[in-house]
Amino acid sequence: MYLLAIQVYTVAGEVVYEPEDETLLVSDDKITSHLSRPHQIRTLICKQKPKLMRKYGYPSETHTVFTKDGYILEMHRIPKKGAQPVLLMHGILDTSATWVLMGPKSGLGYVLSDLGYDVWMGNARGNRYSKNHTSLNSDYVEFWDFTFHEMGKYDLPANIDYILANTGYDQLHYIGHSQGTAVFWVLCSEQPQYTQKILSMHALAPIAYIADMKSPLFRTLVLFLDFFTAASRMLRITEFMPNTKFLVDHSQLVCHDNAMTQEVCSNILFLVAGYNSEQLNKTMLPVMLSHTPSGASIKQLEHFGQLMKSGHFRKFDRGYLRNQLEYNRMTPPDYDLSKVKVPVALYYSMNDMLVSTTGVDRLARELPQVIDKYLVPMEQFNHLDFLWAIDVKTLVYNRLIRNLRRVENFKLKHANKGLQNMATAGVAISNNNLQKMHALATASNNTPNTLPLTNANANANINLNA
Repeated sequence: MYLLAIQVYTVAGEVVYEPEDETLLVSDDKITSHLSRPHQIRTLICKQKPKLMRKYGYPSETHTVFTKDGYILEMHRIPKKGAQPVLLMHGILDTSATWVLMGPKSGLGYVLSDLGYDVWMGNARGNRYSKNHTSLNSDYVEFWDFTFHEMGKYDLPANIDYILANTGYDQLHYIGHSQGTAVFWVLCSEQPQYTQKILSMHALAPIAYIADMKSPLFRTLVLFLDFFTAASRMLRITEFMPNTKFLVDHSQLVCHDNAMTQEVCSNILFLVAGYNSEQLNKTMLPVMLSHTPSGASIKQLEHFGQLMKSGHFRKFDRGYLRNQLEYNRMTPPDYDLSKVKVPVALYYSMNDMLVSTTGVDRLARELPQVIDKYLVPMEQFNHLDFLWAIDVKTLVYNRLIRNLRRVENFKLKHANKGLQNMATAGVAISNNNLQKMHALATASNNTPNTLPLTNANANANINLNA
């Protein structure tokens, strides 16, 4: 069996992703040999580079990562040799492309690259870029037997270890949107040793407690959750809203600027995320909808439905008997948020149909190191505006960048104290560490440090101004 890791599409007359002159396919026996070395650098399955990044003159790389349970994940990178790495993780039904779709002025991947960061953009198992496995075909029911729990338990560790091994850094910044935040809480709860590898975590539209989610689509899902679950299992439906050529062609046809049906496309987004026509660039609708939705497992939706129904942020409910076998209790255990011992900044909004302010308040109370809790100062700002809003850089990203620098300055200050103490004690310091310290200091000094911080969590127990 041979595996091809990427698809090629033309959207709105422009190639979004295209292959290089030569494509490398890796056979099963090579993949098996790689799995025996879980943390070493992997051979690429497919040597291709995202056209979007090259179009704007940015370098780009495609990397392939193998998880311990056999899933083959694709990461896209805007490389910056020697720079501080940042990992961006998308939400449900989305892909890494979401961070660059809107171009250099407001695409977070570009913004961070311009500031001197080494930008890595992950893809969750099951989306169109991470739809391969070492032994399972995506047509198999077993392939789709995962929720966001497995993403936090297996995908994030594999991505983090791969990035740190490639860059030589000990820590990275993490930025997640929606489900991309939930998987991070899972990682820290299940494998708290990974908190040592995270410099800071930035949660855009953070997901945890979603019992009062306002989205009519998902509230309907909860009402019929038992029926939905039984029907999908009986019919052996395992994948939800995959990205297909038909979907891409259809969105290009009905969502372009001159189409009478363009309002239908925007209203579909508003129904899910919240209404905010002022911040939606409708010209980009065909491109947005060609990448999103991009596939998820039915079991993922079932897990989120359980969270809404129970009011807990906890593991997948397998039923009383299987819970007893799996968890040694009749109900699934909650994820332990007290183990998220990294500096966390929360960014949320009033008009988010998927994330409520009360849910964020509860999350902030349970996280031990919240350094910022920022309510976007626009009443209509919605769930997808964190990615695609016209003014997202001004409204959100400037704040996020300031928080990145605060953490870096804090680390630099205390590292310098440590270096002084080591020098006083006559301890040798490696050139590699000195180079990293110099790079961090240079990056921090090149960024304005003037944004006022408000809405900060009063319970935060880390003082970055110390």
